[in-house]
Amino acid sequence: MREQETKLPALWRWARQGLVALVAWNLMGFAQAQDAAPQAKPQPPEARCLVKPTKPLKYPDRAKEFRDSGILRAKLTFKNPDQAPKVTILAWSGSHDMVEAAEDYLWGYRLPCLQEGRTVELEQEVVFNALAVEGDSTVSRSSVWDCLRTPDPFYYTMDMQTGTHFAQKARSNVLFELAFEAPDKPPKIKVIYNSAPRSFRDAAEANVKDYRLPCMKPADPPQIMHWVYRFSTSNEGIGSGSGNDLALKDLGLATFMRAVKDVDKVHVKFDLDTMACPFQVKFRAYQPVIANGVSEVGDRVPSRKPFLEWLESLSMSLNKGQFESLMGAQMVIDVPCGTIEL
Repeated sequence: MREQETKLPALWRWARQGLVALVAWNLMGFAQAQDAAPQAKPQPPEARCLVKPTKPLKYPDRAKEFRDSGILRAKLTFKNPDQAPKVTILAWSGSHDMVEAAEDYLWGYRLPCLQEGRTVELEQEVVFNALAVEGDSTVSRSSVWDCLRTPDPFYYTMDMQTGTHFAQKARSNVLFELAFEAPDKPPKIKVIYNSAPRSFRDAAEANVKDYRLPCMKPADPPQIMHWVYRFSTSNEGIGSGSGNDLALKDLGLATFMRAVKDVDKVHVKFDLDTMACPFQVKFRAYQPVIANGVSEVGDRVPSRKPFLEWLESLSMSLNKGQFESLMGAQMVIDVPCGTIEL
């Protein structure tokens, strides 16, 4: 482990090393609850008197430490003005402790103007954003997120694992491609990548079969999305979501490029001066499995498109264990002015 730690010291920090730097950055991360997106059904008039808890929504410590983001949509059912609502999870992406933190917060909502004998349902969205930066607090989401419905939060515990792979599979991932073709039918499922034991993969696949897109119209083309289940050993057992031993740290572009595998293999030339430089991009690592997730911070600039597509194609220099820990990990890259020519 010591050799791995010193190989690329500018790229990441270990769970047991450098936590002051990680926590200091993560104080910029935020957790918030908000009204559901406009695609949801209209809110009833009682929504005007909705009272949220005075205590802040807690960002789970481990998720914050390892820069895990998440998003959750919930239906709140109120039957009494001074009692907690029933919380029903409609869709979620993130770690199990994010779900628990969101539910704990949403149970603190009240609807004091609710009339006796009336039942009111409201939708709320809870966001945990580890990459909130000045000028851009959005969290990445699929274009079909507002329509997506998922089953109960998925959690796979240690006693469901049957032995021999446990020590060898401290971290593993399953990446699915989901193709939705009808509102009331399960998606077609394709396993794009799998490093998990068979029992883990089967449990994740059984869970994802219950995903639905109820707002699809008959004439809509198939809706495609990718979904990752991450498994790791931890004090809490094995779960999908957080639990990495590594976390990416924010980097300048030059430092990032030194951590890229075969960065000069393909000839490229970019004039960053034409891209409203300097700027920042959010980067989520998936290569060499699928394209990296790359998005601009702040306003979108069309001239950056070829540069962003190039970032989507790059693979970092990671060994197998590091890749398993960092698949889907996030960071912010600071892009200066100047020229890149490789």
